[in-house]
Amino acid sequence: MSDLRGRLADRWMLSIAPGWPSHLPWPLAYACYRAIARQRSLYADFASGAACAPDYLPIADADAFLRDVRTMHLLDVADLALSRRKSVDWWPHHVDVVGAWPVSGAFVAVTFHYGTGLWICRALRHAGHRGMFLSGRFERDAFEARPLLHRYGAARLAEVERITGSPIAYRPGARATLLDALAQGVSVIGLIDVPPRLAPRGQRPVELLGHPASLPDGLLQLAADAGVPIVPCWVELDVASGRRRVVIAEARAATPIDATLAAIAATLDRLIRAAPASWMFWREWSGWLRDAAAPHIDQ
Repeated sequence: MSDLRGRLADRWMLSIAPGWPSHLPWPLAYACYRAIARQRSLYADFASGAACAPDYLPIADADAFLRDVRTMHLLDVADLALSRRKSVDWWPHHVDVVGAWPVSGAFVAVTFHYGTGLWICRALRHAGHRGMFLSGRFERDAFEARPLLHRYGAARLAEVERITGSPIAYRPGARATLLDALAQGVSVIGLIDVPPRLAPRGQRPVELLGHPASLPDGLLQLAADAGVPIVPCWVELDVASGRRRVVIAEARAATPIDATLAAIAATLDRLIRAAPASWMFWREWSGWLRDAAAPHIDQ
């Protein structure tokens, strides 16, 4: 029975709850998502992981914060349902773009587990850039007890491939593929806020949320070796209206790597403090801090 309840819960949060409102005009759809996000059992694993946030940031209303967490995950899943029904060049009226990608040449788009990231891929495509997304491996065996979650993840990666026009580059072992893509003018999209547990190589110390933490240097090393700039980018949500903003910061050199990592950490710090419910990796945070103090972090 517990297995059946788990599968029904996954069906609700990965298909039904995010899916059916996505057919409505956006203001009505967003109102539905905000109402559904009152359900405390929705995305319970992410909500319980985010429950530590008040230990690190001043959050006045914990219930409202967790509702925002559930809203963010609803939108992230709903974006996939909506995107799959549209052409790769489609762009909705409720998503704005602030800033611009470099006009020519490849670059490394450095983003975070923050906000609804599928719009980064669409923004790149919408501006006429080819892209290649870097991802950790997504093994079926790890989701044996949650087959719907594996199916959702596989569908999301397939949609990224459809939008960018390039196959996913899976780490570890993706460096040669990524360098070849950059040499051919294909920009790389990668997430840099990855803890040592998931990316043990190349972690360097940074300060994040007032604590000694770490970020991996792989994306910056890649850009430096390819002779291309990095472009920090992220997606913000206006919780009141449901509008999103794809923010594209100015391109900059990847080196010196320690200084660039510090600047990226400062950007991530600012974003999390501004909208803590938008950060998807709270569940990793306590282990991240513990691992960042380990000897394998470069000092």
